[in-house]
Amino acid sequence: MHIINYMVEYNNDIELTVILKAMSDATRRRLLTQLCQQGASRVTELAEYYDMSLNAVSKHIKVLEKAELITRTTIGRTHLIAANLVHISLVENWLKELKSIWELRLDKLEEIIGENKMTELTVNINKTINAPIEKVFDAWLNPKLLSLFMTPMPGMPASDVKTDASEGGVFTIIMHAGEDQLAHTGKYLEINRPNKLVFTWQSHHSVDGSIVTLKFDEIASNTTQVALSHVKFIDEKARSDHQGGWGNILSKLNDVMTP
Repeated sequence: MHIINYMVEYNNDIELTVILKAMSDATRRRLLTQLCQQGASRVTELAEYYDMSLNAVSKHIKVLEKAELITRTTIGRTHLIAANLVHISLVENWLKELKSIWELRLDKLEEIIGENKMTELTVNINKTINAPIEKVFDAWLNPKLLSLFMTPMPGMPASDVKTDASEGGVFTIIMHAGEDQLAHTGKYLEINRPNKLVFTWQSHHSVDGSIVTLKFDEIASNTTQVALSHVKFIDEKARSDHQGGWGNILSKLNDVMTP
């Protein structure tokens, strides 16, 4: 699970609180909008648009004045009220920071989703092999036999294989595709003869955590069901390519195992 914590601090937190509180009331927002539209006005002129007493309108104006969202100019006995949006930048900056944080969270969410999608991409293949279960299992650890069937494309020559057939041991498989040499390596995570074999799978286009699991079930004395599962691919194309590759490998395994 990925958790992102952000702490946003403001030097003008008190002023921001006062402004937000002043703007939380619909009437005060209308008064501020009205002043922006028509310019400096007397309180009596503003009150004409509201179904409330002059005293009630005056109270709303005092809240806006305390938040420094309006200014008051006195000319004789006339009080003119005007909008003053200088301090509104505090709210603007706060919202910009919130937007920035939200965008970072969305980016992280996309990354997490991408990781999950990559984890969910799986190859699952079942193949019946015409050979006893112990023989089929041992073929995956025998470098000579492994070289014969570890060929993901028809017509490929035998691969060069080295194995350390123990849990924690590593293997190297060099596949030959024309003039290209395709190196694949891995580590044996579980060797449970003759039922289960688990190993990592690494190549130039694989991702961390790519794991192959083989399960072997005896159908008859000379028939074995092999269930191959390969998890974690960088994208759907890589998964599809491995689907075909493992299918050819299991078919070739059957050819090698069949007398």
